[in-house]
Amino acid sequence: MKTIKEGLIILAISIVSGALAFFVHPKAPSFGVSDLELEMDEVDELGPVFWVDARTDEDFERGHLEGAIPLNVERWEELLLGFLDSWPPDVPVVVYCSSQACLRSHEVAERLQEELGVYKIYVLKGGWERLLEAGRVLE
Repeated sequence: MKTIKEGLIILAISIVSGALAFFVHPKAPSFGVSDLELEMDEVDELGPVFWVDARTDEDFERGHLEGAIPLNVERWEELLLGFLDSWPPDVPVVVYCSSQACLRSHEVAERLQEELGVYKIYVLKGGWERLLEAGRVLE
């Protein structure tokens, strides 16, 4: 009976230690897509920002924020050169897509972080709809 009890104690300690290491480790995975999200007023507090439109080419052609460049997952390699040519590395990047539920902006932001090391990067909460509501663009 004593060995079963000792085994359970060791198992419990192992599980707690493993879970603690998983959540506290500096490279622990992010569990929410909102880690990069900023509200419009928080974006305004950043000062000058570099806008990236993660929507489809068709949506971008219909209208986009002045000065924003297109960078979407469908044409990533092709559009990435335009990003690199235009982006001033000392300026924060803000990515937007079509709506609150759109995850395209998160995918673009995460790829820019992982592939290019862009760490001053954010996603506009509410996306294109929020820009319209704020009067930043006309449809």
